[in-house]
Amino acid sequence: MNRREFFKISWGTVGLAALVSGVGVSLAAVIRFLMPSVFYEPPQSFKIGEPGDFPFGPPTFLVDEKIFVFRDREKGFAVASAVCTHLGCTVAHFSSDQRFHCPCHGSVFAADGSVQHGPAPRALDWFEVTMARDGKLLVNKDKVVPPNYRLMV
Repeated sequence: MNRREFFKISWGTVGLAALVSGVGVSLAAVIRFLMPSVFYEPPQSFKIGEPGDFPFGPPTFLVDEKIFVFRDREKGFAVASAVCTHLGCTVAHFSSDQRFHCPCHGSVFAADGSVQHGPAPRALDWFEVTMARDGKLLVNKDKVVPPNYRLMV
């Protein structure tokens, strides 16, 4: 085999390898395009526990669900979102002034979730709370209710 034949075979092999890899990458891209990109969200309806698990008085903050659970002797149960409507920071409830404060940009929400001051464009959401068949409290984040909604147990 002389030099000319060697280069003809080697360049032919390189060209064939490039063609095969290009077709392979293109085929993989087409297959990926045909598969759906689905992002599964956690369920928006979930059980938070027995009514006796929540004390009367200041709200109980559930970190994983980012909600405040209020329990009042006369009014019953209510659930408020702990997500600021400005940029999604987690608000804190202060018992000293009965208000919600956002640590990120200074929004302040009244006890009913309405905006008192700050950059937040709207009030905090209140979610429906019901009693499940097994006696546990069931919160549905898909159903926003007015701030005066309560579940009497």
